[in-house]
Amino acid sequence: MGETDGDRGMWSYVEGGMGSVSMAIGNAAREAGAHIVTSAGVSQLIVDDSGKANGVLLADGTVVQSSNILSNATPYKTFMELVPQNVLPDDFTRSIKYSDYSSGTTKINVAVDKLPDFHCCKSIDGLQYTGTIHIGSESMEEIDSACQDAVNGLPSRRPVIEITIPSILDKTISPPGKHVINLFIQYTPYNPSNGCWDDPVYRESFAQRCFNLIDEYAPDFSSSVIGYDMLTPPDLEREIGLTGGNIFHGAMGLDSLFLMRPVKGWSNYRTPLPGLYLCGSGAHPGGGVMGAPGRNAAKLVLEDFKKKMN
Repeated sequence: MGETDGDRGMWSYVEGGMGSVSMAIGNAAREAGAHIVTSAGVSQLIVDDSGKANGVLLADGTVVQSSNILSNATPYKTFMELVPQNVLPDDFTRSIKYSDYSSGTTKINVAVDKLPDFHCCKSIDGLQYTGTIHIGSESMEEIDSACQDAVNGLPSRRPVIEITIPSILDKTISPPGKHVINLFIQYTPYNPSNGCWDDPVYRESFAQRCFNLIDEYAPDFSSSVIGYDMLTPPDLEREIGLTGGNIFHGAMGLDSLFLMRPVKGWSNYRTPLPGLYLCGSGAHPGGGVMGAPGRNAAKLVLEDFKKKMN
């Protein structure tokens, strides 16, 4: 998995953080004549009398008309929340409604005052910090145990943690001597049976559990933490609009890929609502920082536009 400059099996950091990808795409769009408006929530799609999508209603009441609309929201948010009721076929909405949007992942972004000192890497001169570090996954049994905790409604007692330290290569995201560490954590159920993610004490307890596990491999990691930002599945849903907190806009199982994404019969970015296209990770080929769904959808919109012009 992964590819950088043609080399497969490799991952890269984006200078300035992942937001730089969005900034680069936005800048390219503006250079091509696009007008970008942010902080403008969409409350509903507008459908004309002929049954075609022809605009959006913003949360502030502004109407924006368009002959083509591309949605980068999740399939659930697009079709169940933004499209007016009784517009889409029942079998389509049923498939969208009951698709798997569950998520067991939490992200913790940590600021530290020193690099973790992994006791297994004493002889390696800094290279251990440039790759991806996996903790809590030394065996399939360990991963399975962490997963079963979540199946039973509990955050993993010994979570599976993927650690990256982008500031080791990107000096623009942290002050000298300080570092940013990203923790991708599994498994955390959306609704834990033994608490609530809205409870600050419960959140702090789980974060400390993760830090303590890292301490087993890099002593004193916990004491190096200056601060952290934690995004559980409900946080990801509330703050970014990811249904169920799923970072891929929906499950990436075999029953949700290729011709089945987002649902059977609608994998070509068009939707049952004429004029509306799906261009996010909920469309083929799915999630990941690659832009393929958007590129494919944009090409299709251009093809459809040219057909109308001829």
